[in-house]
Amino acid sequence: VEAALSATGRRLVVLDEGEVEDDLVRDMVEVLTSFCARLYGRRSAKNRARKALEAAAADD
Repeated sequence: VEAALSATGRRLVVLDEGEVEDDLVRDMVEVLTSFCARLYGRRSAKNRARKALEAAAADD
């Protein structure tokens, strides 16, 4: 994971290496993961649409 992030100019910061068993913390992590997936999914779709429009304009 760190190598993939590094290749794109990002980094992984681990604040606490311990395993968290608290239900509230686990639920919060799941919510944040869902939000991030939705955000990056929208960004990806927007970029794909932009590239498709650029390709269609280039074909004209």
